[in-house]
Amino acid sequence: MKKLYIVLLSCLLSSSLIAQNFEEITGTPFEGVSSSSIAFADIDNDGDQDVLITEWDNSSFQPISKLYANDGNGNFTEVFETPFVGVSNGSIAFADIDNDGDQDVLITGSPGVYIATISKLYTNNGNGNFTEVLDTPFEGVSSSSIAFADVDNDGDQDVLITGWVFIAYRFQYVISKLYTNDGNGVFTEVLDTPFKDVSKSSIAFADIDNDNDQDVLITGKTDSNTRISKLYTNDGFGNFTEDYDTPFEGVLAGSIAFADIDNDNDQDVLITGQGEWDGSSYEQVAKLYINDLNGNFTEVLNTPFVGVGASSIAFADVDNDNDQDVLITGYNGAEIISKLYTNDGNGIFTELLDTPFDGVFRSSIAFADVDNDGDQDVLITGENNSDQRITKLYRNMTIVGINEKVLFSNVSIYPNPNNGLINIDLGSLSNVSIKVINVSGQLIYYKENINTPKYQFELDAAPGIYILELSAEGEKQQFKLVKN
Repeated sequence: MKKLYIVLLSCLLSSSLIAQNFEEITGTPFEGVSSSSIAFADIDNDGDQDVLITEWDNSSFQPISKLYANDGNGNFTEVFETPFVGVSNGSIAFADIDNDGDQDVLITGSPGVYIATISKLYTNNGNGNFTEVLDTPFEGVSSSSIAFADVDNDGDQDVLITGWVFIAYRFQYVISKLYTNDGNGVFTEVLDTPFKDVSKSSIAFADIDNDNDQDVLITGKTDSNTRISKLYTNDGFGNFTEDYDTPFEGVLAGSIAFADIDNDNDQDVLITGQGEWDGSSYEQVAKLYINDLNGNFTEVLNTPFVGVGASSIAFADVDNDNDQDVLITGYNGAEIISKLYTNDGNGIFTELLDTPFDGVFRSSIAFADVDNDGDQDVLITGENNSDQRITKLYRNMTIVGINEKVLFSNVSIYPNPNNGLINIDLGSLSNVSIKVINVSGQLIYYKENINTPKYQFELDAAPGIYILELSAEGEKQQFKLVKN
């Protein structure tokens, strides 16, 4: 059913007019958190995106690691009795580390004040039941970042871990350590790497020079309090060399993300974070760099992005026009923001105004299609302008129209999402036909020859995603309809 809907939606998009907006989903079970990490993955192999959230929560004032299962429509339920250790100031990443076709997870962070930091690996049995892997070589870290990638092209997921190691009050240091995987989830530390040890860090892998291996960019703060943004190229066997001729500004407490923003088939990069002291304050950075196909980067000037520290960034195609848009959260020295910028396909970004997102810092954001309707929804955590820790899920309400004619431009459908009772403001349209179909293409509701400005009907169907089609004067337009 899900595949059929994606095919249907793709057909609509190929010749459609698209309008885009987000709406907060209320009543979620998520705890409000900040300085957190969140990650989506299909942990139980049922074809939808579940989510893991770590950090101090609002209610217990304790570090948490909570897993929530998705019913396929974006309704989440907490999974109890997981083996995960609650952590703050950490990082989480899913990967199939033992090549058994399911998503395992690595969790780093601090389990409490003055308690030794952790890096714990958990394997999945395929049904979302996790077991801790004992005796791993990973050093426990907080203020950390972790990323999986196949660095040596042997078909399995290796991992890079950065962060601050706390063992005891007088025994603490920072690391950047690479571990290779033997294919069965057994990891071995790679010695003598060129990586700078950092905390308050961000790391991201990408093939920046189109030689079919995974290079890596690392930002953060060294032991000497120097801010760095260092790029290391891979020789294809997991041996890395620092590229000294990059234009990147060193940052800490930031975020980095690769994406092909100008559709030229290479990986560009956006970097946010707190820069160096300029004599009166720390610079807040949001800098975009384009790639020349060979891994040589040039800063894009005059972008609309607001520089932020304590930040998070994520690319996604939010409006289904086949280019990468971006959401940026953080603190710019004057205000706390969550700003969404749409891409024109050539890497020119425009801020999308009037979004419902709470401005947050000490934040984490992640896109995923939580309700299987073919567009990218978003989960945002962090501390907002009211000093509240939040975790808010926003559904993408992309509206898909079959043509670009303005006949239906003043039509209003509300509420959407709804509980079954639907109102349509048709304005001056006459002889209107209404059709509702489900994701399998089955007709659920039909009414023709409607000649009233306002029409109300009840959708007698299960919760889920539907397509509402209006027909008048020989034209048609389709809208996404969400029933809770």
